[in-house]
Order: sequence, then structure tokens, then C-alpha cells
Amino acid sequence: MEALFNPAALKQPRIFLDTDTLKYAFQPIFDVRTGDVYGHEALMRPKDYTPFEIIEAYTEAEQLDQIEEATMYYGVKAFMDAGLDGYLFVNTFPGACMSLKMAQKVAELGGPEMANRFYIEILEYTNLNPFAWNIKRRAMEATGAMPHLAIDDFGTGINTDLRCIDLYKPELVKIDRKYISHIETNLEHQKTVSDMIQNLHGIGIKVLAEGVETEAEYKYLMRTDIDYMQGYYLGRPKIYE
Repeated sequence: MEALFNPAALKQPRIFLDTDTLKYAFQPIFDVRTGDVYGHEALMRPKDYTPFEIIEAYTEAEQLDQIEEATMYYGVKAFMDAGLDGYLFVNTFPGACMSLKMAQKVAELGGPEMANRFYIEILEYTNLNPFAWNIKRRAMEATGAMPHLAIDDFGTGINTDLRCIDLYKPELVKIDRKYISHIETNLEHQKTVSDMIQNLHGIGIKVLAEGVETEAEYKYLMRTDIDYMQGYYLGRPKIYE
């Protein structure tokens, strides 16, 4: 298999991501209105290490761009190999760049089939870097395709939510799990989620509740104006061999 990057030319991470054994699990996302599968989120499943261990090692080595590029390429490949319906959601680090060469590889791999079925899910819990984002955005635009944009972990408080909305101009926002957990009994979180939905809908942004893990959470959210849901109660991540 052709290497997507050359670790020997860079500062060495203390552990390496083996792309030959790398797998991806896909968790379904449901459209509340229709009950249909809207898409699937790609979740990295490296051999021998957790995703967080891999990310931490490459962050320490200042090579997070390599994880970004591998995630984009192999996430798309696994999704296509699995023949899944709907949109593909792939996590992206706002502080990591993407080369034009890699953007072209991903575009060529996906082809016309994936041209309009790809969401970049921007992780809000990581550091905001407008410069890195602009490099990545321009690389993707240069291929002739600009994926749909979503913000993950909305409401975590690490980045300023409104600043992220203004910078990325997403089509969809995923409300962080901490607001969804036991929402049926938490009046404070009920108000927060209601305000989020109202404010985001007011500027034309769809809203997804992530981490829906119980029937009680699901039934409460079904009485709101939420657009999409994702979580173990609805569907667990699955590796398609």
C-alpha cells in the first residue's frame, strides 16, 4: 500500500498509526422527521491503541496533520467499501492542515459518488486555528469540491460558540452529550437545548443531539424541534468487514 505520508522525514511520534491495519466503525445518524438514516459518522479504530492515544502521540510530535489526512482518506475508503447510505461524517481538527495533494487524493477516491455526500465535522473541543482552517479550506476548494460543514461538541465552552459559527458557517451543529444526558429530568439543560435549537434554527442551521443513550432521552427529544439524533439507543458503531 502506498504511504500517504513519510514518518521518517518528520519528528517521530512515540507510537505510530498503522494504516495497513486501521479500521473504521460507523455510527448511524437519524433524521427525526422521517426516521430514516441521514448518514454515518466514521470513528477511527486503530489496532493496539485507542484513538485518543494515537491523537495524543501525534499531537506531542506536532504531526496532527498526518492523522487528519489519514482520517479523511481511509474514512472515505471504508465508507465506500461498506456501501453505506446517506452522508459520511468525518471528524476534523480545526488546528490541523491538509495538503493540496491529500485533498486531491480524497477527491479522486470519492469521485462523483461522494461529491455531495461528505460532511466535515469540526471538533470544537480542540484549539481553534483560523489560519490552519483556511489552508485546509483552500486545499479542498482547489479540488472543485467543498464538503458540507458541521460543528461537533457544541457547547463545550473551550471555543466561543458564536465565533465558531461565524468562522465556519456550518450547515449543521451537534449539541454536546453533556446537555443530552438525563435531559428528561434536567430543567437547566432542557432550557439550554431549547435555546440552542431556537437560535440555530433562526440562522438556518440544523441541529443534532449526540449521545442519545436512553429511551427517556429519546422520548423527551422527540417532543422538541431537534432535526437529527445519534447515540447508542438508536444505533451503535459498527465495523463493516
